Amino acid sequence: MTNSQENSKTKNNKDLDTNNYNTIRDDIRSILNKGVSKAYKAVDKLRVQTYWQIGERIVREELKHKQRADYGKTVIEKLAIDLKLSRATMFSIVAFYRTYPIVQTLSGQLSWSHYLEFIRLENKNERDFYESQTLSNIWSVRQLKNQIRNDLYEHSKEDEKLTVQPQPTKPIQPEQIFKDTYNFDFLTLDDNHTETDLESELIRHTEKLLLEFGSDFSISGRQKKIMIDHQIHKIDLEFYHRGLPCIVLVDLKIYRFKSEYVGQMNKYLNWYKEHKRYSWEKAPIGIIICRYKGIEEIHYALGGIKNSIFVAEYRLKLPTETKIKEAYVKSI
Repeated sequence: MTNSQENSKTKNNKDLDTNNYNTIRDDIRSILNKGVSKAYKAVDKLRVQTYWQIGERIVREELKHKQRADYGKTVIEKLAIDLKLSRATMFSIVAFYRTYPIVQTLSGQLSWSHYLEFIRLENKNERDFYESQTLSNIWSVRQLKNQIRNDLYEHSKEDEKLTVQPQPTKPIQPEQIFKDTYNFDFLTLDDNHTETDLESELIRHTEKLLLEFGSDFSISGRQKKIMIDHQIHKIDLEFYHRGLPCIVLVDLKIYRFKSEYVGQMNKYLNWYKEHKRYSWEKAPIGIIICRYKGIEEIHYALGGIKNSIFVAEYRLKLPTETKIKEAYVKSI
C-alpha cells in the first residue's frame, strides 16, 4: 500500500463518526440476520408441505397394493436410492403423513425437525401435549428435546402442575403454577456457586428461565429494594403472573431450607401487599427456591400460609445413578 493510499484510508476513518457507524453496522447486521432467519423458515415450511405430499403419494400407492405386505417398504427403499434421499428420511416422511394425514392440522410455526420429534411419540395424547406446549412457549427443537427427555408430559399427569397453557375461562390456583423442583440444567455453575452466581446466571438465561417457570410469567426485576424500619432489603427476583394475577417474589437459597426463610418472605409479602399491590390484583405470592428441602420442616414452617408461600428445590443437572442409590440407602 502506498503512502497516499494509507493517508486516504486514515482520512476516511477520521471522517467517520464511530458511534454512528457502529449503530448503522449493528442495524444492518440485525436486518440481515432477520432476513436469513425468515428465509430459512420459509424454506423449512415448504419442506414440511413437500414431505407431506410425498408421504401422501407413497401411502396412496401402498393402498393400491395392500395385498402385498412388503410392497411399501420396497418402494420406499428404491425411492431413497433414486431420489438420493436417505432411507431414514424416506421412512420418516411416510411416518409423518401417517401421523398427520390431514394437511390442515400442520402448523406453519413448526419446523420439520419439530415434526421429527413428534412422530417418534407413539402416544397421541403425549404428542398433542408437546405440540401444544411447543406452539405456546415457542420452543426450539433443542428445548423440545429437553422437555421430552425430562418427561414433562408424565410429570404434568402426576402432580397437575401448570405445564399446560392455562385456560383463561377457568380460575387458576397458585398451587397449580409452582413446581416442586425446577430444572436449571441450562446453567453452567459448579458446586461451589454463590446465591449471586445463581441469580446472575438465571437472569443471563431469562428466556430459558421463563420457559422453566411456565406460561404467563414475566420478570419484573432483580434485587428490588424495599425499606423497612430504615433498613434496605433486597428481593432476589420479582416476577408477575398474568393468570392469577399477582406479583411473585422469588428468594434464592443455595443451601438446605431453613424455617427462618419463611418469616423473611412473609415480611416481604406483607410489605408488597401494602405498598405495591393494585386493588384489582390478588395478594402477592412468594416462592423460596433452595438446594434441598425437608418435607416436615416445610410442613411446620408454612403452617397456615401454604397458599402464600411455596418452597421448591432446584437442580443444575440430573443426579447420577450412583447418587440416586446413595440417597435411597440413606432414606431407609
